[in-house]
Amino acid sequence: MSKNAIKEVASKFGGIINQNGPTILVILSIFGLGTTVVLAVQATPKAIRLLKEEEDWRLENEVDEDKLVLTPIDMIKTAWRPYVLPAIIGSATVGCIIASNTINLKRNAAITGAFALSEMAFKEYKVKVLEKIGEKGASGIRDEIAQEHVSKTKKDDSTVIITGNGETLCFDESSGRYFKSSVEKLRRAVNLINKRLMNEMWITLNEAYSIMDLDPTTTGREIGWDIGRDGMIDIDFSTCLSEGDIPCVSISFDIAPGPKPRGY
Repeated sequence: MSKNAIKEVASKFGGIINQNGPTILVILSIFGLGTTVVLAVQATPKAIRLLKEEEDWRLENEVDEDKLVLTPIDMIKTAWRPYVLPAIIGSATVGCIIASNTINLKRNAAITGAFALSEMAFKEYKVKVLEKIGEKGASGIRDEIAQEHVSKTKKDDSTVIITGNGETLCFDESSGRYFKSSVEKLRRAVNLINKRLMNEMWITLNEAYSIMDLDPTTTGREIGWDIGRDGMIDIDFSTCLSEGDIPCVSISFDIAPGPKPRGY
């Protein structure tokens, strides 16, 4: 095998290790924890034997009576050797856990930073679009995009969520779900969301869905809005036609939910 081929294989292998580092460290931690327990259990009989031998030696060599009973320090000095290997593996396991957590924290920080940059760029782009084509033109573009999303999502009457807040067919662009509500109720929900956002400084997407009487989603507990980063939020409404040319109101948040800030 040529040097270039070896370098390429090493590079690919290193990339795999780097990409899956936290997962590998977690697996090593689980293995290390189990190994530490097994070795510690195996070391205990050896330690007991060493303690017994020390006690017998003291009896045979007529050690002072006050020294016949082993103190905790005497026990450690006598029986520490069998536990050396379990201690080393246990320390390595703790190191793997700390390293895995450190890598995840760095990656989350990088993702948060990248999101902040992209969100800032999007806001600047949105402002420029409004300056160029005006609110009416921007609204028309939003309506066209909303219609495309609705057209791509089939409506099954059995999966339409009945919230009890109205009979208008609505479509949530964030989760791709149909539900029945009313524009008035949704505007009230936005007011409640913003009130809670101002009081608690952070609200998850799932908490917003709960206020709107919608079920939570898998990703909804990890993303949301930060009052310092996003400010107040609003809902954009677009009128569309779903399957069968049924009138439908498509909704989207004017500020996309972002990753959870540190401290929450």
